[in-house]
Amino acid sequence: MQFLRRHFEKIILSAVLAGLGAAAFWLFEAVTEAKRQPGSPMGSAPHAKPWAPVDLAPLRGALQGLTEAPALSLSDDHNLFNSVTWKMRRDGWLFKQTKEGPNALTVTDIRPLYYTIRLDKVAGESFFLIAKHAFGPEKKWVATINDKGTKTAPLPCLIVGTNDALENPAKLQVLIPETKETNVITAKEPYKRVEGYEVDLKYNASDTNNVFLKKHVDDTLPLSGDTYKIIAITKNAVRVQNVGTSKMDEREWNGGQ
Repeated sequence: MQFLRRHFEKIILSAVLAGLGAAAFWLFEAVTEAKRQPGSPMGSAPHAKPWAPVDLAPLRGALQGLTEAPALSLSDDHNLFNSVTWKMRRDGWLFKQTKEGPNALTVTDIRPLYYTIRLDKVAGESFFLIAKHAFGPEKKWVATINDKGTKTAPLPCLIVGTNDALENPAKLQVLIPETKETNVITAKEPYKRVEGYEVDLKYNASDTNNVFLKKHVDDTLPLSGDTYKIIAITKNAVRVQNVGTSKMDEREWNGGQ
């Protein structure tokens, strides 16, 4: 039964080709036999009503169709060498799975996820700051100007200056040790750095429709009975991998341009 599901179209095509071959062979034998029959001698023709000529137009048309076969197409729409999958619905009927897996997956949005550092409040010469990773909890700490923390617990940023109003500074100049960047931060304008992306996806297959929102790297997607894993997200593409076969596919997003 599984063999018939996978090769249903090939079996039908083979049967049609066999029928056309049999018709061509019969036509050839019929013409040969007609040529072998001897003609009537002169003057001995019967006085009966002459036979009506046989209409061979249908047979000639069939033969012409065999000699002028259509061009073979190996594109994606041809299912002889690009066979499709037949699956059974819950009601017992078979349906052709023409679109499934990553081919039916569409990227609807990709958003950057930021690592941020912001000023929370000021108490005298002490500054309360908050760092937030895209994935993970917040880190809160108190520091003063040029406070570097310790070797075992370094600070996410170093305060290198203010706007010369320590009692109520509006801006802080900070140094990010990881990137060696110098930035100015406030309570409403934090330091921001892209740390990753999240994606929204739509799945429109022959057997099911689904929407996946706010998905990240390492999240899994159930697609028509197979499980796929998101292995990479950039600003304009998503790469997924079949967990069972390790085959990878990439879906692009034009909105990232």
